[in-house]
Amino acid sequence: MATLVTINGVAVDQDDPCALYQALYATKLRMLAGEHVEELSIQSPVTREQMRFSSANSKSLDAELMRLAAACTAKRGLRSRYAKRIRFTC
Repeated sequence: MATLVTINGVAVDQDDPCALYQALYATKLRMLAGEHVEELSIQSPVTREQMRFSSANSKSLDAELMRLAAACTAKRGLRSRYAKRIRFTC
């Protein structure tokens, strides 16, 4: 039975690393485009301050994307690195 998770408004199978990778990568692109940025403004009679911050942790997101990419590659049966063996005969 598939366990569905909602990421960015899209239901994604939690057990499929390729689908999770695509959904999280789309979320990262939206974050980089500035869609997940919050603005806060504080005013006093003397000063006015504006702060912008993002609620996402980009290092954790990058680590999870790398893990999911490796899992997706393994699921498809693709090898990311090939070793060549050479044998010399006389």
